[in-house]
Amino acid sequence: MPIYPRVPARLAAVAAAALLAGLLPTTPAQAAAAPDPSGPPAAPTTGPGPTGVSPTGTWRVVAIGGDTYEVSWTSPDAFPTTSDRPTIGGAGLAFGAPTIEDDGRTVTAVVTSAERPDPVELDVVLSGDRVDERGLDPADTVGETASPAPGRAPLAATDPGEPGTFSTATSDYTLEPVKVAGMRQPIEMVGHVVEPAADQLTGPRPLVLFMHGRHDFCYDPGDPDNYSERWPCRAPFAEIPSHLGYDYVQRVLASQGYATVSVRVNGINAQDDRLDDGGAAARATIVEAHLDHWVDVAAGHQVDLGQVVLVGHSRGGEGVDRASIGIPLSAPYTIAGQVLVAPTNFASHTAPYVPTVTVLPYCDGDVSDIQGQRFTDTGRDLATDDTSLKSSVLVMGANHNFFNTEWTPGIAAAPASDDWYGDRDGPCGRRDPGRLKAGEQRDVGTAYIAGAVKLFAGDDAYLPLFDGSPVTVPSIGDADVRSHAIGGGRDERRPGGEATATTPRSGARTQVCKGSSTSATSASALCGRGTGNLITPHWTPAGEATPSRKFFEMSWTNRGATGGLTFADPLDLSTDRLELRTIVDSRFTNVGLRVRLTDGNGDSAVVEPVGGTRLDALLEAPSLTKLWAQALLVDATGLAGVDLADIRSVELVSASTRGRVWVADLAAAPSTLAPVPARRLPQLDLGRLVVAEGSSKARKVARVPFTITGTTTSPARVVVATVGQHGSARRTVVDIAPGQTAGTIPVTYVGNRVDDHDLITQVRAWPTRGIATDDYLGGLTVLDDDPDAIVTFKPVKRTVREGQPIIFRVTTSAATGYDIYVGGTVVNGPGTDLRGTDIRAAWMRRHVGTDIDLTAPLHTLYVQPDGRLEAGTRTFDLRLPTRADRVREGVEKLTIRLYMDDERRTRTISVLDTR
Repeated sequence: MPIYPRVPARLAAVAAAALLAGLLPTTPAQAAAAPDPSGPPAAPTTGPGPTGVSPTGTWRVVAIGGDTYEVSWTSPDAFPTTSDRPTIGGAGLAFGAPTIEDDGRTVTAVVTSAERPDPVELDVVLSGDRVDERGLDPADTVGETASPAPGRAPLAATDPGEPGTFSTATSDYTLEPVKVAGMRQPIEMVGHVVEPAADQLTGPRPLVLFMHGRHDFCYDPGDPDNYSERWPCRAPFAEIPSHLGYDYVQRVLASQGYATVSVRVNGINAQDDRLDDGGAAARATIVEAHLDHWVDVAAGHQVDLGQVVLVGHSRGGEGVDRASIGIPLSAPYTIAGQVLVAPTNFASHTAPYVPTVTVLPYCDGDVSDIQGQRFTDTGRDLATDDTSLKSSVLVMGANHNFFNTEWTPGIAAAPASDDWYGDRDGPCGRRDPGRLKAGEQRDVGTAYIAGAVKLFAGDDAYLPLFDGSPVTVPSIGDADVRSHAIGGGRDERRPGGEATATTPRSGARTQVCKGSSTSATSASALCGRGTGNLITPHWTPAGEATPSRKFFEMSWTNRGATGGLTFADPLDLSTDRLELRTIVDSRFTNVGLRVRLTDGNGDSAVVEPVGGTRLDALLEAPSLTKLWAQALLVDATGLAGVDLADIRSVELVSASTRGRVWVADLAAAPSTLAPVPARRLPQLDLGRLVVAEGSSKARKVARVPFTITGTTTSPARVVVATVGQHGSARRTVVDIAPGQTAGTIPVTYVGNRVDDHDLITQVRAWPTRGIATDDYLGGLTVLDDDPDAIVTFKPVKRTVREGQPIIFRVTTSAATGYDIYVGGTVVNGPGTDLRGTDIRAAWMRRHVGTDIDLTAPLHTLYVQPDGRLEAGTRTFDLRLPTRADRVREGVEKLTIRLYMDDERRTRTISVLDTR
C-alpha cells in the first residue's frame, strides 16, 4: 500500500495521488440530492460521458495487479433492500461474486481481463433493470397482452386453499440470539407459531417452517417517510415484522392439522451486504437453530419431526434449500420437502433427494430473472437414483412482494410497495387485467403451498397441481398457473445425453444446442442467440462460467415439418404419459404441434397432445418475456399400431405454418410419485488459502483446498471457475474419485518486486454429478510483500495568476502495480473563493454543465475533483485552466478537502489578478 508522508501545509494546494482527471459534472437533479460538500466524494469514474461519468452514478476501475481489476459502481442513492442483488456484467467478461460496500450504494466485483475494462461496455443490473442508465428497461410495453390461459379441469381432491376443520391457536417465542459467521451482531431467534389447538385430535402433526426473505428491517411507526439502516433498530424505529407476513397461510395449514412456525431474520437482512453468498449460509444456520429448538418442544405440540416441510420466500428460499442440503440424515428431524417462493439461487444449486416445489411469479419485479428455475433444472442431473420431485410453478400476473402481507401496501404495518416497476397500464402493471390483485395472489400462494405440504405428506392426489397437468382449484379463481416437473419417478431422456436428434424432414431445421443466451444473432450453436432482451431462466448468459445444459431446437416455416429425438434405451408409455418440457419462442408467437411416436420395429403413430395442438408463447414484451418451458403432455393410452412399451424416438410435427421451440427433456411420467431414497449426496466445501507473493517472476501454483463430507461411492464431478488469478479467468472440471475426502484447486500466480495490492482470486464450484456443494465459494489471497511506495503531492506553484493553469503533481517513490485514487471536494475556505466564471468556459461546460449559475462560488457547485495515478507510472499532472477576466478582484482562493484512503487533508491555493 502507498505511504503518504506528512508535508507542511504551505506546500499543499489542490493535490492528490492520482488526482483529478476533471471536476465531475453535476446535473441540477443530482445537485438537489447531492451530499454535503464537506463529506467524502463519490467514487472516481472512468465511465461514459465527457469525463467518464455515468448518467446515474460513478464507475471506478482499479488495477490491483496482474490482469486483475476491481470494478465498482456507486449509485447516487442507497441500493434498496431487495432479495436480488446488483451485479456487474458485460463486455463478455466473467465477474466474481458482487458485494455491497458499507456505504450501501457501491457494488464491487473482481474481474480478470487482458485489458482495462471499459465502463461504456459494462452494466449494473438489479431486478432486471440496468440501474447505471436512466429509465426503466421494461418500457414501451403498453398494449401487449398475454395469451389466454389454457383450459383447466377441477383437481380431483379437496381444495388445499380452503381452511380445514380444526380450531387453531397462535403463540410466539423468543430465544437467545445466535452468533453467525460473517455477522457482527447475533441473529434474533423469534418464531410465530400457528397450530391446531391443544385439544384438537389431529394425530402427529407435520411441522411447516416459514422463512421470509430480504426486505427493509426498521421503520418508524410514527413517520412513514423516516428511514434508517442502523441495526439493531433504535427508537423511534421498530423492526418490520416480516415473519408475520405468512400468517394467512399458517392459519389455513393449522386448520388442516399442521403445526407451523414463521421465523424472523431481520438481523441477517441488516448484515448480509458484504457476504458473497448473499447470506444463504446464515439463513440455513437459523433454520437449523429453530429446528433444534423444536426437538425440545415437539412432544408438547404433538409435532412429528419426521415430517418437516420448509417454506422459504425470496432469499429465504435459497436459505432453506441450503439448510436442506446441509442437514444430515442423522439429525433428529427429517426434511420431507420444501416450497421455494420467488427464490434467489445465486449458487445455482439444489437439494438432492428433497422434494421441491418452486413458485415463480411471472411479474416478479425483484428477482425478475426467475432464477429459482435453477432449483428444478439443476436437480435433473446430480444423482441418477434421485427420485425426488422437482417442480416449477409459474404464476401469471403475480409479483414478488404480495406473497407476504407485511410487504403489501395497505395491510403491512410498515411502508410497503408493489415491486413491479413497469408501466401501470402495460403487462404486469397494476391496471393490467392479467395482473393478480394482492388477495388473489395470496389465494394462489395458499393453495399451492398447502397443496405441496399435502403432497410431501404422502397424498398423491395433489400431484397434478405440480406436474404440468391442466388442473385448477376453486380457491384460486381464474388465476393462470402453469407447472412442469422432473424427477418423481420419471424415466427421462436428455438432448445431447441419452437422446440425439433424428434426421429432420419436411422443412424442419433442428439441432442440439447449448443452453446459453446472448444478444448476438450469429452464435448458431447457442440456443438463446439474439435473446438479449428476453428472460431465459433455463439458460446461462454467454460468458458465464455456470454450467449449461443441452436442448433440442426445432424451427419450421410450413405445416408437417418433423424433427425430434431418438434414444437406444426405450421409453415405456403403456401406462405412463409422455411429457416434454417445451419452450416456445415468443418471437414466432403461438405454435401448433403434434407428436410422432416410433417403436423399435419402426412403426409410428402421430398423436395430439393433451388439450390440443396449440402451445402458446408466454407474452412478448421487452425485458418481461420469459422463455420458460411449458409441459407438452401426450396420453398415448390405447394407441394402436405402435408398441408403447418400446418407444425409441419422439418427434414433433408442426401443425402451424411457422415457429421455433426448444425441448429441455422428455420423460415417461407415472401418475404417482416414486419413493425417495433416504440418502444425501456427499458435500464439497471450498476452503481459502493465503500465501506470500515472493519476488520471483516465475509462475507458481497455489492449491486452494476443498474437503468432502460424506462418502463418495461413485465418480463425481464439479465445475470450478477462478476469477482474479494471473492470466485470464479459468473454468475447469474437477473429477472426484470414489472414497476421496479432500483435494485442491490449482491457481496460478507470479511474484514481483513491485508494490501491489494483495491479489485475491475467487474460486467457485458448481456440482454437476454425484456431489452437492455447501460452501461453494473459496479463494486464494496472495499477500504483497514488497516495500510500500511513498506518494507525494504538491502544487507546482502555490500561487498562480489568472490565465495560468493550476498544476498539481503527484509522484511515487517507485512505480506501483495498482492505480492510486484520490478524491476531493471543493469547500468554503479562507479568503475570497474562486467562482465558476474564473475557470475557462469550455472547461466548465464540459465538466460542470450548462444548467448552473457559473457566477456562484465554486464550492457551492458540488464539484468533486478526482483522478488516478495509473499502475506502472510514477508521475501525474493535473491542469485546471483559470481564466484571465482582466477584472481587478484581488487575491482569490481555491480550497479543496482531499480524501486518500484514511487520509484527509485540506489545501488552499491562491490565484492573483493578471498584471
